[in-house]
Amino acid sequence: MYLDPAFGGMFLQVILALVVVGGAMLFVMRRKIREVFTKNKDDIYKKQPIADSNESEDGVVDTLAD
Repeated sequence: MYLDPAFGGMFLQVILALVVVGGAMLFVMRRKIREVFTKNKDDIYKKQPIADSNESEDGVVDTLAD
């Protein structure tokens, strides 16, 4: 089986292009990638703004108030 010497150069260019494009995508999407691998430090139980006056001080909503 004979491989043309130009095939090696073309194959090297394809591999190099894949590495460059992959690296560029990682660089552009680094913030999204970091969000996937980091834990969310926001407190999900923090006091939310009261949008309705049917809520008591302890956070219980009175559905029969209307």
